[in-house]
Amino acid sequence: MIRKFLSLAVIAAVLSASASAQEKEAAKKLYRWTDKDGKVQFSDTLPPEAVDQARTEINADSGMTTSRLDRALTEEERAAQEALALAAETASKHAERIKMTEEAMIASFQSEEELKRSFKIRTELLQQTLDAIEAGIGSQRASLASQLADASEAELAGRRINARQASSILALHVEMAKQQEILVIKQGELVALDQDLVRLVERFSDIKGAGKAPAPTPPPPAG
Repeated sequence: MIRKFLSLAVIAAVLSASASAQEKEAAKKLYRWTDKDGKVQFSDTLPPEAVDQARTEINADSGMTTSRLDRALTEEERAAQEALALAAETASKHAERIKMTEEAMIASFQSEEELKRSFKIRTELLQQTLDAIEAGIGSQRASLASQLADASEAELAGRRINARQASSILALHVEMAKQQEILVIKQGELVALDQDLVRLVERFSDIKGAGKAPAPTPPPPAG
């Protein structure tokens, strides 16, 4: 029984010493941070106003840095960070879909010439669309110039421009602006189509070339 009590006493002493050692170790930690006035502060305790600030934790005995913590993000910064992460994930998925689509497209062609013919047809159709838009803008510009000339003559003659003519001039301005925007978009699509063709031809060569058997090595010339 005495031995049992001694064992319990020893265990209690060990636990107490361990807890004391842990408290002592915890007390040896120092904090370094910059306060709201831009001054560097050191302390063995962290005040409430410094909890969300960037700080460095230092071992008081060795003077070595044990960890560095960034400041807590604001709600706006967290929202921006989450938005960036979502945008990156969306872009990655989009790039993967494009890759799969291109691989399926490449697999549907038997030769590089067939691939180029397909893109040539698409380029010609897009160019026809561009020509039609430019012709429409030219027609609208001529009509607008004519109506503006009539309105100018009316102004010079002291006549008021009727509401119908003013409305027509405004509508032409709006429609021309829309067509100009579409023209710029289609011109960008034409450039992108040329770039897509260059990239797909390279990938076609890589993918189709990888499946070809290596050419046989010619026999050495007779001695």
